[in-house]
Amino acid sequence: MCELCGCNQYIKQGKESVLKRTVEIVKELGITVQNTDDYEETEIISRFIASFGAIEDEVYQTAAWVSYLHIGTRQLGLDERYQAHVRAFQDIFSHLPAQGEPRYIATTYHQLEQLGKELDDSDLAVLSPETRETVEAVNQVHQGLPKKEARLRQRYGL
Repeated sequence: MCELCGCNQYIKQGKESVLKRTVEIVKELGITVQNTDDYEETEIISRFIASFGAIEDEVYQTAAWVSYLHIGTRQLGLDERYQAHVRAFQDIFSHLPAQGEPRYIATTYHQLEQLGKELDDSDLAVLSPETRETVEAVNQVHQGLPKKEARLRQRYGL
């Protein structure tokens, strides 16, 4: 469970609230067994892009300064790599059934991941077969993550 996605408010209200919100998210985002990996790719590419960010400590500040002193092909290469990640990010989000603000879509999908962890087999049994299978697929989406990351890097030349 995390604090940022808002799942906690549903979890505190109990299983019925978690089940209701789970069904809402599956419908709202159009998540199916077949496209759970597409939604997971939104998290993978976001993690890749976040690595370009800065940690605000003395080591980072010094390294950034030294790097700035040597602006040249290395820095330009970094910008090109970042732009490749941006294009991948845009492409990944453009292929989702849910359209809209990427931050909202990814946060809502993440909320589904967190809520799904709260549900056991007896909870899932009350859902429609399609929704149950989708939640089960979301619960297993991190299996084989290194291979998924490698495929994404290869597909977009990252």
